[in-house]
Amino acid sequence: MRMNRRVSIWKHVRVANGKWRYCRPVLDEKGKIVADMVTVPGGLKEHHAEGEYCIFFRNPKPTFLRCGSKAADALAAQQRQIALFKAMEHGIVQRPHQSQTGSIEDAVTVFLQELEAKVANGSKRPKTLEAYRQVLREFQGWCADQGKRTLSRLTRLDVIRYAAGVREQSPTKSRRTANTKFVRVNSFLKTNGLALATYKDDAPKYPKDTPVYVYSDEQEEKFFAKCNRRQGTIFKTFQMAGLRKSELKFLTHDRLHLDKGYIRIDENPKYDFMPKAYQVRDVYIPPELAGLLRMIKPKAGCDLVFPTRNGTPNDKLLVMCRRIAKRAGLNPDDFWLHRWRSTYATHCLRNGMDLATLRDQMGHKDLKSIERYLRALQQEERGEKVRKVWAAKAA
Repeated sequence: MRMNRRVSIWKHVRVANGKWRYCRPVLDEKGKIVADMVTVPGGLKEHHAEGEYCIFFRNPKPTFLRCGSKAADALAAQQRQIALFKAMEHGIVQRPHQSQTGSIEDAVTVFLQELEAKVANGSKRPKTLEAYRQVLREFQGWCADQGKRTLSRLTRLDVIRYAAGVREQSPTKSRRTANTKFVRVNSFLKTNGLALATYKDDAPKYPKDTPVYVYSDEQEEKFFAKCNRRQGTIFKTFQMAGLRKSELKFLTHDRLHLDKGYIRIDENPKYDFMPKAYQVRDVYIPPELAGLLRMIKPKAGCDLVFPTRNGTPNDKLLVMCRRIAKRAGLNPDDFWLHRWRSTYATHCLRNGMDLATLRDQMGHKDLKSIERYLRALQQEERGEKVRKVWAAKAA
């Protein structure tokens, strides 16, 4: 017998008689939830900022799971629950009955099983699973050290203290690391119906407008002077195409369309490679780089453009980069693979490329990620103006 798998969204609010009721949210013309508006008993639409959004389903008993004060969190929880039901129907995962009184260890295990199922069906990336596994097992151990082994014993203060401990144990006292782990733990707790902490009020804060570091013309000249032909082609590809490490690492010869002047970044099931944010794109390249890539002879039995000697994907690109920098008399610690990408973006903007074109070249979903490179360029211009002002005064 097939069970009812419908998942609906409600809000738990205090109505006129002082009692708490589950009420349906009000939808606008486009079917989106109107913030804090609900339909109370009697059919009236009222504004209720108090209370929490919930999702309701039967599994097999009627269940309300609290999702917090934001409708967006309830929508996300609804989609997760629907995906879980689909996975259960297809036998991908079997989820035992969960409650807020279950053990933290069991809840973590089930959460990771769901992520494994999503990796298997292609809706999540393997890196996401590994990141959650590391954080949640760490959180589980931290809870055990605090004498808390069940979900019912966890409080908002526990989540805040865990994030504080993460930052304290970080060698660099990283707020960003603490923030990332806080978000993942909070996501896990919400899945289990525990909206204990909020991102706005409780998450560790960190500077979001991080500086953009690029290689200077002098650094690039010294670096390439110490490259052999193969190394030069590898890092010229980073420099002139702005590829991510994984995109270059898994680049195959059939993705090189040199006569048309572009490299295609696409899924490659053979190497279990998926472009970031699932963005397939064509990266147009200058004739100089196309000429260098034409000179690469395919390795027998290997379709990778830049493989190791054994014909496997190259995991030593950063090591190679820093060794070359050291030979060039440069500080190896200043050399990172992603800095080639930042240098590419800044160079393109400096020479007149518009933001939309650069976004398509680099494979970003929106302009927000690109705008930080523009701000870095504007900072350079501001610095030059300051220098001119004080040079004029000195004269």
